[in-house]
Parts: sequence; C-alpha cells; structure tokens
Amino acid sequence: MRRVAQPAASPDWLLFQHGIGGDVRQPGRFLVPEHTAVPLEELSILHADFRGHGQSDLGPVECLSIRTLARDLAALLDHLGVERAMVGGISMGAAAALRLAVQQPERCRALILCRPAWADGPMSAQARQALGLVAELLAAKDWRTSAAKALEESAILNAIEEVSPDAAKSIRGHIKSVLDHPQDRERAIARLRHLPLSRGLDGVGQALAAVQCPTLILAAEGDPVHPFEYAQQLAQSLPHCELVRIAPKSALDDRPHLQEVDRAIGEFLRRRCRSLRRG
Repeated sequence: MRRVAQPAASPDWLLFQHGIGGDVRQPGRFLVPEHTAVPLEELSILHADFRGHGQSDLGPVECLSIRTLARDLAALLDHLGVERAMVGGISMGAAAALRLAVQQPERCRALILCRPAWADGPMSAQARQALGLVAELLAAKDWRTSAAKALEESAILNAIEEVSPDAAKSIRGHIKSVLDHPQDRERAIARLRHLPLSRGLDGVGQALAAVQCPTLILAAEGDPVHPFEYAQQLAQSLPHCELVRIAPKSALDDRPHLQEVDRAIGEFLRRRCRSLRRG
C-alpha cells in the first residue's frame, strides 16, 4: 500500500482518503494551509492508496468491499503504531472511514466525511448503473475504440449530466484513466464491478449511535453520485455530527469547491483538535 505522510511532532494524526478510482493525489489537493487557516504542519497527515487503486495491489477480487477497505485502514494504523487518529475521506474514502469508526470506535478521535456516496447500503441506483456500465464497456474486446463513445450515447450518463455535469465528468474519468493507463484496466473493471454494490455499513447502521467522536459531514445537493439524502441520514444517526451544506462542485473549475471544503475542515479542526487551538 503506497502511503504519503507528513509526520509532525504532534500526536494528532489525520488519515484522509481518496474516492473510487482515485489515489493519494486526490486527498492531497485538500487540506491546503492557506485555505484551512489552521497550522496543518502541526498535524501528522496521512493518505494511502486503497487496494486496487494507485500503487496498491488489487488482492482477491471477492474481498473488494467497504468493510475490507476499513480493515485495511485499521491495519495501516497498526503498522504505523497509531492508536487513535482523526479519519475521513472523500466519497469512498468517507465510507471506509465511517466503517472503521463503527468497527473500532475507540480508534477514531474525529470523523471528516466529504460528499459521502454510501450510507448503510450500496451506492445510489444511478451510480451503480453508470459505474457498472463503465465496467462492462471496459471489459469489451474493442474497449479502446468503443468504450468512450458508448458511454456518451448512454441514457444513464445523459441523465446524470442533466443534474450534475461534474458527476458525469467523474464517470467519464474512469474510462479516460484506463485509456491513459491501460495496464490498470483489469483493476478498474474489478473495482467498478464490486465496490459500488458493496454496502457501506452492511446492516450495522444501528451501531452509528456508538460512534461518540465529533463528526463533520460535507455534502452538496444535486449530485446523484453523492446524494445529499445519504449525508442527512448519516447526520441524523451520528450523535455528535455537524452537517455542512456546500455548493455543488463545478465541472469547469473545482478550486472554489476545494477551498470551501478546506475552510469547513479548518473550522472543525480548530474546534476539535487540541494542538491547533490558539490562545
């Protein structure tokens, strides 16, 4: 598992994870000190490639699930000798962080869930349909010449684009990534076939009441891949949760989104993280 860490003398660790199809570079675009307005150099910040992503091995395909990703995060913390950490992530990273908090609540000092795409069950019906289609298009023999065109002509991509051009862009991105890196094709097919169907909490949603750490959820309306309703469901079940509504992410320029997320995270950390408090 490739990991990127910014170690500091502080005992405060923040493990912040990427979404489906991403790698450590995605969360690395967040947590910019100028945007958060907190001294992040006082935190030990950690990102890692999930299995089947980036430079991490795929492992057994039948093990691809949110539950396994959460166990991988716990194993990473064990390997580093980190007993407790703030954990979070974007989309799938948020799902794995939440599942870790449910499985081992004593390890989580705080949760930061950005645009969750899973609640108790699998991804939304539209997300499952779109990502499942991408997997099958990539599995076709003529995928190099047919996949992108077939996706553009699909009803599901057009339906998503009408609501959220950025969500449609992210769906297209899975094919573009494999066209740019064809050696990743088999891993992409595997993760797109299995992970969207995986249940976020797998029927243990009632255990959310046992998650006593402070939690921040960031979510936008009008995103069929990251439904605002999922964020609301989680916020209603987590005892110490703040739900912050953010502006929809633009497909043309995501910098305002990154800055808005960072500001909200910075305010949360200022209140919740001992080493970042001033005065």
